[in-house]
Amino acid sequence: MPTVSAVICTLDRPTLVLRAINSVCVQTYRDIDIVVVIDGHDPATRESLASVNDPRLRIIENPVNVGISNARNIGIREAHGEWIAMLDDDDEWLPEKLEKQMAMAATLKRDDVVVLTLYYHRHGAREMIQPRRFPRPGQPISDYLFCEHPLLGSRETFLQTSTWLARRKFMVDHPFTPNMRFNEDPDWLLHAIKDTHEQLAFVREPLAIFHTDQSRARLSVNRKSGWMETRRWIVESREMFTPRARSYILVTICLRSCVESDTGIREYFSLLGDCGKYGVLTPAVLWFFLRTAFLFPALKRWAPKGLITKLAEWCRSGWAASRE
Repeated sequence: MPTVSAVICTLDRPTLVLRAINSVCVQTYRDIDIVVVIDGHDPATRESLASVNDPRLRIIENPVNVGISNARNIGIREAHGEWIAMLDDDDEWLPEKLEKQMAMAATLKRDDVVVLTLYYHRHGAREMIQPRRFPRPGQPISDYLFCEHPLLGSRETFLQTSTWLARRKFMVDHPFTPNMRFNEDPDWLLHAIKDTHEQLAFVREPLAIFHTDQSRARLSVNRKSGWMETRRWIVESREMFTPRARSYILVTICLRSCVESDTGIREYFSLLGDCGKYGVLTPAVLWFFLRTAFLFPALKRWAPKGLITKLAEWCRSGWAASRE
C-alpha cells in the first residue's frame, strides 16, 4: 500500500488535469498513488488520462455529476494511502512538495494535523506567495481564515486545498459537507480544525502553484451569484464563526461578489445591516464596506491603470512590517 494518495477531482478539463497529474508523477517522494475522480460523463478526460503511462494512476468515474464535495469524499474513501494529499485539477505541485511535507509529518505528535505549504498564486502575468502570515496561538480558525486583511489589499491567509496533506483517517472522520458547492474548503477547515496553532503545520516555502484565470471557471468558486450562498452559509452555520469573522465575510467576499455582479446599492446596505444583525460593526468593518462598495469601483473607473495594485502592494508591505 502506498503511504500517500494524491486525490484529484476533475470534469471537462482533459488538458489541465494532465498537468496536475504530471506534477504528481515527478514528485521526489515516490511512495504514492494517484486517485483521479472524474465527476460525471466525460469521454474527453477519460481519453486524455489513457495517455498517462504510470501504474500508480487509478481512475474513478462517477456515472453522474455529484459535485466537488461528494467527489472529494469518494476519492478520499477509495484512496489506499495512509495520508491524503489534495490537488485541484487546474493546479500543480513543485517536485519536492510531498517529500518536504512528509518530512514535517514525521515530526508530528498528533494525528489530527493538516500539513500545508506556501504556494504561488499565479494570475496571468502576476504572481504572489500565499499565505503571507500564520496563525497566532489561540486565534480562532474563522478569524485566521477571514479577518487578516491589509487596508487596501486582499485576504492574506487563503489556505489553498492543493497544499493540504492529512491522515486519511482524519479526513474520512471529517468529510467535506455533502452536496456543498460553494465554500467547501473553508467549511471543512472550520469543522475539522479546533486549534489553529496545534493543528496547522506549515512548510514555509512555496511548493505548489495555484492558477486563477478569469477566462475559465474553477470546479468550485464563489461565482457572481455565489454571494447569496455564502451569506446563507454563514447565517445557517454561524456557530462556526466569530462575530468578527461573519462581518468580514459579508463586507469582503459577499459584497465584492455583489459589486461584480452589479446587484445594486440596496443589496450592499442589506449586507451591512447583516453585519449588525449577525456580526459586529467596527471601524474596520465600515472601512471594508466603503472600500469594496465605493472606493475600489471608483478607482477602477477613474484612476490610472495599475494604481489599485500598486496601492495594495504598498499597503500590504506596511501591514506585513507592522506584524513582524
